[in-house]
Amino acid sequence: MSLWDFLFPPTCPHCGAEVASQGDWCESCFTELLHIRHVPNKFLHHLDDVCILADYKGGMKSMIYDVKFNEKKEQSKGAAPFLVSYNFYMHRKFNSVTVNSYVFDYIVPVPSGAAKREQRGYNQVDLFFKPWADALHHMYPTYFAWLDCLYKFDTERDMWSLTHKERQANINDAFMMHCDYDDVNLEGKRILIVDDIYTTGATLEAVAKILRLKRPKKLEALTLASGSF
Repeated sequence: MSLWDFLFPPTCPHCGAEVASQGDWCESCFTELLHIRHVPNKFLHHLDDVCILADYKGGMKSMIYDVKFNEKKEQSKGAAPFLVSYNFYMHRKFNSVTVNSYVFDYIVPVPSGAAKREQRGYNQVDLFFKPWADALHHMYPTYFAWLDCLYKFDTERDMWSLTHKERQANINDAFMMHCDYDDVNLEGKRILIVDDIYTTGATLEAVAKILRLKRPKKLEALTLASGSF
């Protein structure tokens, strides 16, 4: 144990109980928040599937908020146990001991707008998902490549304050392929889009609309958390 951890023991983001290391959750809080489910097909247009890992409440809500708005980048480690649970969930879903049943060629993060990225100095989606993607890519080098290929124009209004219709209007045509990736070949590829929160799906659908132009074989999304839908 480091001197820092001795003086300031890491705690569960939800209840404050002492845990082994930064980013860990106590068992009861993790079990309470973990809620893997899929968005009903009737809400999907450009996407084949959207999987959500946890309920957007309590410690999950505060963790995402702290990373996005309070510059507490170290809190992003709290996403790791939920992503590991996703791995096990997909293994069980396909009744397989190999990764091949749910493999993706590329993992594409939803980008932040230029102004927010400059203000924060990072995209919170990268902090939550890239360590997990890199670990998978290390184990399976031909799959799970991190592809930060999108650019987001600054939208006129913050999404959190808008209704469903307002979100769609605000985010429509907000994304484009980054000029460095205009020629990337995604035809026939399996792509997983990742984002922190699913609210109405407007952001993910706007991203998927752009990626569909590249004619991928499969286009799915994974988010850390959502409320009810």
